[in-house]
Amino acid sequence: MPVIVSNPTWVATTWDDPRAAELREAMTSDLAPRYADLWERRDRLLATAEPDALSRVPTADEVLVTWIALDGPQAVATGSLRRLGGTARHPEVIHEVKRMFVRPSHRRRGLAAGVLAAVERSALDRGIGVLHLQTGIRQPEAVALYEREGWTRTDPYPPYPAETSICFEKRL
Repeated sequence: MPVIVSNPTWVATTWDDPRAAELREAMTSDLAPRYADLWERRDRLLATAEPDALSRVPTADEVLVTWIALDGPQAVATGSLRRLGGTARHPEVIHEVKRMFVRPSHRRRGLAAGVLAAVERSALDRGIGVLHLQTGIRQPEAVALYEREGWTRTDPYPPYPAETSICFEKRL
């Protein structure tokens, strides 16, 4: 397991926390060069999706907790625990890790593993025994992290498209 060089302060907060929102925006900007062509095609496909389909983008009501790592006053890493499903059309409920991100300036310090561990502890505290997550096909560093941290590849699950997703699960 990587050694954390800095000594971050871990904060459990909500999806709507402005610090978490800013990190998610930074994540989108960071990933945009890798996925621009796929995102354009995906957006065209999603325009024809069923109106009550599961959303890839979490809502504040679905997110049980969002974790932020602070380096002094600066938010440098984030990840969330989401409850997905449980609707009339999609009654099965799964819990997933969402929007994992570490600022480029703070990578290679163990923060991503720390975010995963915090989300896993939060799931266990809520009696959740299995977690899922989705990452993209153009994120080999994320795939390596999840495999190193004991996650197992699984088939893609809704709402994620199989052609652009790599999905994992972990029994806690």
